[in-house]
Amino acid sequence: MAETYPLDGTNAKKIDDYIQNHTECKLTRTRDVILQGKRVDLPVYRIPLNFLFYNIKNGRFASEYDELKVKEGRELRTEDPADAKKIQKLLISLDEKQSLILERNIEKIGQTDPGVMTTGGYIINGNRRMAVLQNLVDDGMSNFNFLEVGRLPAHVSDIDIWKIEAGIQLSRPAQVKYGPINELLKFQEGILAGLKPLEIAKTLYGAFKEKEILEKLQQLKLITQYLIFIGCPKQYIRAKDLDTHFIDLQKRVDHAEKRGLSKGDITDLKSMGFQLILEGIPHKQLRPLDKIIDDEKIRKEFWDALRYAKAGKEKEKMAEREKAKQKEGGPTRTILADCMDSVKAKEDAGKPVTLLKRALKNLIPIDMKGRALSSTEATTLIGQIDEIVKKLKKVNGGGRK
Repeated sequence: MAETYPLDGTNAKKIDDYIQNHTECKLTRTRDVILQGKRVDLPVYRIPLNFLFYNIKNGRFASEYDELKVKEGRELRTEDPADAKKIQKLLISLDEKQSLILERNIEKIGQTDPGVMTTGGYIINGNRRMAVLQNLVDDGMSNFNFLEVGRLPAHVSDIDIWKIEAGIQLSRPAQVKYGPINELLKFQEGILAGLKPLEIAKTLYGAFKEKEILEKLQQLKLITQYLIFIGCPKQYIRAKDLDTHFIDLQKRVDHAEKRGLSKGDITDLKSMGFQLILEGIPHKQLRPLDKIIDDEKIRKEFWDALRYAKAGKEKEKMAEREKAKQKEGGPTRTILADCMDSVKAKEDAGKPVTLLKRALKNLIPIDMKGRALSSTEATTLIGQIDEIVKKLKKVNGGGRK
């Protein structure tokens, strides 16, 4: 735990001395947590803010913190006052309206819910409360320079700390506040700490099933690959509000695997899915990919989009996104639309009148004076259409006889 909380041991001694010299800081209430499978009542203290550290491993703002790290070009040190101020501003900005409401409530009635800290003062639960209290102190109200917080015993493992934080913050009522991407990152953190998906599910008291945890880990893996594709590795904030896109894309990948597509084809499918997401496709429009995958001929037509679906550096991929935004869609979305026309035509194969009406509707708007009609491609297409019309006339004439 030393790497995550480097000053936990030395700062614990300072907090011990403060508690010994200020016996009134120990409050009569306790804060219950589950520790090593047992409910434990932690003693609650009123600790000065300067003895406490924000927990940069807090899952509630994981993706936002990653963005801050990219901006700063380094890992921040919560023990450093200048970095702590940056983290404080980040916490306030996560939801400025709710932060202001919390600040006003604390100003009027004080802190009603104790947080949780390590023995050395790293905040496991209550980071935003501490940020709000610091805001009040910065505004000249020094009487708010304390956080009421339950203190964990020494030598608590990373797994225990993950379970305490996740158990508090990932219950069903808290999930909206947590955010979909940060929720996924929290599950990943649990896996990296050594937990199995089943144990994570049990830690969350039935809020999630093991199958859901596994699905969400796959979803995060897909997001991680997408961020590499767009040249923004580990910048999870770039996937904000796109969680449903990756849920739908993962289902398409699962479908392709069940159909027996090769690993190479699966990789190509992901790349085109990533490009479609970059080009701003609504998540529901990813669902028809199943029908394209199911038809070998149409799938080959869709594979033409691969020339546009290439991983790249952040600058060039963002330029592609902006260009697609201005045109209300990029080249990959155009090819997808063409493929869906093919799917629809196949579905309507037994409805010749419907197909003829659709063809006529698409041909009428053509600019007969346009230069594009004289291109090689246009000439070839017109010839193919002419051959089909001749066959249709022959079949139609034979039918009248």
